[in-house]
Amino acid sequence: MAVLDVRSAQEFAAGHVPGAVNVALEQIAADPGRYAGQELYVICQSGARSATAAQALTLAGARAVSVAGGTAGWIASGRPVDSGTR
Repeated sequence: MAVLDVRSAQEFAAGHVPGAVNVALEQIAADPGRYAGQELYVICQSGARSATAAQALTLAGARAVSVAGGTAGWIASGRPVDSGTR
């Protein structure tokens, strides 16, 4: 299952879940069908953008789950964080 981080490139570079792929919300909104049939976790800073993205992806045929609490919750819980871009 892939992890899509729907924040801006700058936010992503500042700190993200290890293994996450940065795909801005605008890109997902433009072509949600690109992910049809895939299982995805979707994350942002707090959960609002990821909920929007997960809904669009689900309507386009993906199995998408918005990560509650987002990256802020991930960091606050002491989980590992990567920085930089990929």
